[in-house]
Amino acid sequence: MHLLLALLAAASAAEMQAPVTFDEALGLAARAPAVAGAEEAAAVHQDLAGRVSPLTANPVLLLQPGAGWGPGGSPLGFQGEATLLQGWNLAGLPGARAGSVRSETEVLLAEARAVALSHRLAAAQAWIELWAAQQALADARQEAEIAGDFAMRVARAAEVAALTRSDAADARTYLAEAKLLVLQVEGETVDLGFALAREMGRAAATPYVAAGALPAPPLPSRTDWPELVAAAQKLPAVRARQLTARADRSRELEARAARGFVLGTGVKATRDYANATYLQAVLDFNLPLFDLGERERAPYAAAAARGEGESAEASARAATDLARGLHEEEHAREVLDELEKNLVPAASDAARLREAAMRAGDATVLDVLLVRRAFAAARARRTRAEAAAAWARVKLWLLLSDLASPGGKP
Repeated sequence: MHLLLALLAAASAAEMQAPVTFDEALGLAARAPAVAGAEEAAAVHQDLAGRVSPLTANPVLLLQPGAGWGPGGSPLGFQGEATLLQGWNLAGLPGARAGSVRSETEVLLAEARAVALSHRLAAAQAWIELWAAQQALADARQEAEIAGDFAMRVARAAEVAALTRSDAADARTYLAEAKLLVLQVEGETVDLGFALAREMGRAAATPYVAAGALPAPPLPSRTDWPELVAAAQKLPAVRARQLTARADRSRELEARAARGFVLGTGVKATRDYANATYLQAVLDFNLPLFDLGERERAPYAAAAARGEGESAEASARAATDLARGLHEEEHAREVLDELEKNLVPAASDAARLREAAMRAGDATVLDVLLVRRAFAAARARRTRAEAAAAWARVKLWLLLSDLASPGGKP
């Protein structure tokens, strides 16, 4: 693992990294193979569904050719019958079948929107996490340089007995920790670069790099929160569950209508041995007295009942998650403000003043290392807080954009 990280760090950026902006990541995710496949499935089904015939049975042609012979074996000639039948379902099967296939198309369209939204959310989160890792790597490298310079100065002071050997050891320990952190964050950055490629549906031999600043999309005001939470049931994943339950109900109706009253009408032509031709009307009745399609209807009825319960729960969960997301975004901004305005500046001042005190002989090397660790930790927390606030905001923006757009594309 350490060898792999060293090789990756030594490789040139041009060879190893492919920069991608946040908007590009969303655009590539929207064209991922799984998204394209889901959209194509909906389009294919919709095309074939539009060509479903209103007639539920094909015509049937029955031919009965024959020949006859007299008592002495003398041939009487050929005779034959031809019957053409057409069945007509009078239990509403054409309408039930049209409703069923229409419901299936709606399910596929909703599922395609859900897949597209899921990919955009995953790509957005992966990009933001990669951005945070890259910022953390830059901070870690800077801290490693500072630690190296500090360790060198302490070692020189120890050589002239201005500081002790234990002070030099403490400084070297801090330098080793800083270098180890660089290696750790390098590995995290590479892993997240590949994760971003995966979420965008791209085959990548090298990790991606997040280019540009963090996104800051607009969000509605707090007064709009109740209306937004109430609309959460329109999110594509919830909508797909609702439509699936409805489609199962439609299939149940279709199965019942398929076993309903069927009238068969037709005409029969007969030619006898005397070459006389007769025409007859044919009526065929299929009476639904015993088999009402219970076997075919049972799984659809059960699936619909289960789906209705699941869709109700999904709707409630989506409203709760959206409300939580609104509060989470507000809380993340408050945490970031506190870090930027108070903790990071205070930690920076403490590190600067403690080093000045050490040079004046009023602080020890250990005191300086403690405040430098605190300053490094504060900067790392700020970077993660920036990413958390951006992700909370972007997640809401994508969800709300999908609610506002029938196509599910912000």
